[in-house]
Amino acid sequence: MDNFLLVFILVLLYVLLLFIIRKLGLGSKKSCVNCNNCCPDCNLPLNRIKRLYKDQILHRITFGVFDFKRYTCNECGWEGLRWERKYTQKNN
Repeated sequence: MDNFLLVFILVLLYVLLLFIIRKLGLGSKKSCVNCNNCCPDCNLPLNRIKRLYKDQILHRITFGVFDFKRYTCNECGWEGLRWERKYTQKNN
């Protein structure tokens, strides 16, 4: 099998996997009764914090399909990335 064709198929499968994850909503923001962005552990509001360098790398690796933002919970200490379900493309 040709190496170019193999790489092309792998990249195509990777992009397809990204869109399947997006469609399933894995890692997206969680809404609850009292806020639009709740902690996945304790269901209390999350607070935005500054992104890390590895978050910027993840954004590039996923081709910007997910607009990851880093959040933390003041109550239970959870920290992680979340993204919104609606897709907005930024013009840079």
